[in-house]
Amino acid sequence: MKDNRMSKKRNNQRRNFGFALLQGTFMRINLAFVDTSTVLSAFIHKLTGSEVMVGLTGSMMTAGWMWPQLLVSNLLEHRQRKMPYYAVGMSIRVFAWLAITFCTIKIGAKNPILLAACFLGFYFLSSSAMGVSTLPYMDIISKSIAPNRRARFFSLRQIFGGFFGIWVGFLVRAMLGNEDEFTGILGWVTQVFKTFIMYFISSVCQIETELGFPSNYAFLFICSVSTAFLSFISFLAVREPIHPVNSQRQPMWQHLKQGPHFLRTDPNYRRFIFFRIGLHFSSMATPFYTTYALSELGVSEATIGFFLISSALSGVVSNAFWGYIGEKYGVRWVLIITAGLMLFPPIIAFSSGMLPVSLHVPAYLLIFTIGGILTNGMMVGFMAYMLNIAPPRSRPSYIGFMNTLLVPASFAPTLGGLLVKLIGYRWLFAVCFGICLVAFRIATGLQEIMHEDELEEDAEM
Repeated sequence: MKDNRMSKKRNNQRRNFGFALLQGTFMRINLAFVDTSTVLSAFIHKLTGSEVMVGLTGSMMTAGWMWPQLLVSNLLEHRQRKMPYYAVGMSIRVFAWLAITFCTIKIGAKNPILLAACFLGFYFLSSSAMGVSTLPYMDIISKSIAPNRRARFFSLRQIFGGFFGIWVGFLVRAMLGNEDEFTGILGWVTQVFKTFIMYFISSVCQIETELGFPSNYAFLFICSVSTAFLSFISFLAVREPIHPVNSQRQPMWQHLKQGPHFLRTDPNYRRFIFFRIGLHFSSMATPFYTTYALSELGVSEATIGFFLISSALSGVVSNAFWGYIGEKYGVRWVLIITAGLMLFPPIIAFSSGMLPVSLHVPAYLLIFTIGGILTNGMMVGFMAYMLNIAPPRSRPSYIGFMNTLLVPASFAPTLGGLLVKLIGYRWLFAVCFGICLVAFRIATGLQEIMHEDELEEDAEM
């Protein structure tokens, strides 16, 4: 009887691993189509010409994702099944991107300020909905995948998503570039994408369009919402395990008291929060790498596709390394190494203006190559580390309080936009380099933690 139960549990774990991996792959593709640091930065900058608005767009993604989580954790913690809450959040997210696509097509370039306002409103709604779905997602993943397999899972998720992200980069280049820029073998690949897309739109969809601005971005938004929907339905196929939970919902005032308790009693929790604050402020220049390249270095808009390709390709290659490091040496070392890598993009961006014109694009490709490596490392490290250090029964509150506490830090890119106005792009990059040094020092103090009850359950398997 026990053998049958254990066999069924193993089968469910394999099934859940597969569908969760499929969900993560589609989600990575979805996020590549609307990448905040490249595609959306260029879109908002073209609409408004404002660095502050570019920074605000980057902030809205993070702030929207973070702010609902403390409230959602109070709704979730006493419930054995979290999947319905994931479904609500993802449904709203899909709706928000459909609304963004509709506004982009209908308003177009006739009223760029109105389009920017509609975009930011629905983008914040989409990010908030993602915040609603994140806690149930994380809890379901933590119940479905054992602690010592989480680094591998998040690594594979990044590998498969990154592989398709390479082709997304070609598609973005095809949408945003001019045909006279498509030269060489990479230009031929881009031209194939462009030809196929135009045939699909004109012959299959029966729509006559040249895909000028902003219709080219609307097409990327349609691709994004399609992959978000596929990600959503893939995760619904996961069989959520039932684990013990708190017997009843806590009053909100009592729930809020848990956060200060975690801070007082858990030094690693405090250190991880300080580390994440450092990373938020060290990343405040990230949305401006693209706008600096476009406005100051004269890089063409089509090159954004190459930025995405180099980021996705380096991410794919690096993920095998991150998975190995996480399993062999612990997730802590993934975070330390990626924090060290964060020192390089701002200093390369700072130096790029002093290089010959012929080296501007290669320097920027190096920035996004390193960015792809460290972004994938951070994704693997953050997800696995948060799940590992959080007490199983209090996991939603533990993670939700942390993310809500970090909402003010999420406006670092907006501060970055203001600093661009005051001190210019290059000195913003220099400030971020200094903050990266502090974040790296904090990372070296993190401890490797796993909860014994989860390890014992995995050992039984």
